[in-house]
Amino acid sequence: MGGSGFLGQKLVQQLAQKERRVLVSTRKAGALKPAFAALNDVHVHQIREYDTSTLDTLLSQADAVINLVSIHQEVRRSRIDLPPARRGDFEEVHIEIPRRMIHSAVKIGGCRIVHVSCYGASPLSSDARLRSKGLGEIIVREASEDSAAQGHFTYLNGPKFGWGSRLASTVLRLPKLRSADLDHWARTIIETLDDPESIGKIQEAWTDKARVTIYPGKIYA
Repeated sequence: MGGSGFLGQKLVQQLAQKERRVLVSTRKAGALKPAFAALNDVHVHQIREYDTSTLDTLLSQADAVINLVSIHQEVRRSRIDLPPARRGDFEEVHIEIPRRMIHSAVKIGGCRIVHVSCYGASPLSSDARLRSKGLGEIIVREASEDSAAQGHFTYLNGPKFGWGSRLASTVLRLPKLRSADLDHWARTIIETLDDPESIGKIQEAWTDKARVTIYPGKIYA
């Protein structure tokens, strides 16, 4: 998910080199297909939006999901004074898409999930983007825990996950992307995907060392 960006394209190329079957979902399938034409077993799927039906279809074909979907600015801001417009772009992209993704994964039977986030993400942040990122992280992280472990602290919109529905999910935070580092971050994402020890954790990827686990532990300053 989100494979049309610069990092996404690097990631698809590296997965293809490892002979992984890759399904790339994008609103720009026509423009993206030529970029992947020379890669074996890479399939580009045109979507309109990441609604429940679309996510059910995508996840039913996948053993693992890497979510790179993200925006840096919102055109439509949330309106607490206007309920029909209460969800702005940050909330839709960084909170609602991960929530629907998790529910689809549980409904279909579960799969490996790597949710890519960013440095500074926190539900306590004064920055709207980082705050929405932090809330999305909680949704993905909670999916790896059973309902007893969650207690009453949950941001999931709907029934809690019961025992046996826990997902193999990981949150991976990356720094601000630079073109020179894209190959490195793509490798880091694949390493995280293949690392069972990362399941249930929030990790930060650093350029000068291995991934650092910040949850379990101190999540937010």
